[in-house]
Amino acid sequence: MKTKHRPILTEAQQALLEEVQVRLIQPEERAQFDRAIIEGHYLHSAEFVGQQLRYVAEYQNQWVALLVWSAGAYKLKRREEWIGWSDRQKKRRLPLVVNQSRFFIPEAFHIPNLASRVMKLNLARLNSDWEQAYHHAVLVAETFVDPERFRGTLYKAGGWTLLGETQGFGRSRADFYEPHD
Repeated sequence: MKTKHRPILTEAQQALLEEVQVRLIQPEERAQFDRAIIEGHYLHSAEFVGQQLRYVAEYQNQWVALLVWSAGAYKLKRREEWIGWSDRQKKRRLPLVVNQSRFFIPEAFHIPNLASRVMKLNLARLNSDWEQAYHHAVLVAETFVDPERFRGTLYKAGGWTLLGETQGFGRSRADFYEPHD
C-alpha cells in the first residue's frame, strides 16, 4: 500500500497555519496592497475589472498572502457549457460569478499547506463579504492557472473543477478581445 508523503512542519510553520487569519483590507491599506501585488505577483498588475474585494492573510501582523476577487470573465465558453446557462440567463447571472484574479504568497511564506489554509479561510467568508459589499450572492468562483508556471495543486486539493484551457484571449474593450498567449 502506498502512503502519501506529508511534509514535516517546524513549530513556527505549524503555528502560522493554525493562527493565520484572512480579512478584507482597510481602505487606507489599498496603496500598500496594490504595491505588494505589482512588485511581487508575476503579472505585475493591480488593475481589476468590475466588482472586487481585496483580502490579506495575516500572521503576527505580517501579510503572508494577498488575494483579489473580481468580476467573472465576460466570455468563457467552457464555463458557460459547464453551467448550462442560456445567453439570456448568462446576462442576468454573470454578476454571480467571481474570479480569483490574484493569489500571491511572498517567498518568505512559501510553506506547505499555507495556500490551502488561506484559500479555505477566504472561501468561508467570500459570499457574506460579497453580499455585504454588492448586495448579491456568489454562485460560482473561477480562476485561471498558467500551466507553464503552476500545476494548480491548490485548486485540485480544494476540489475545484478543471474545465480546460482558454483560447488565450483577454477582453480589452467592450467588444474587442486580443490574444495574451
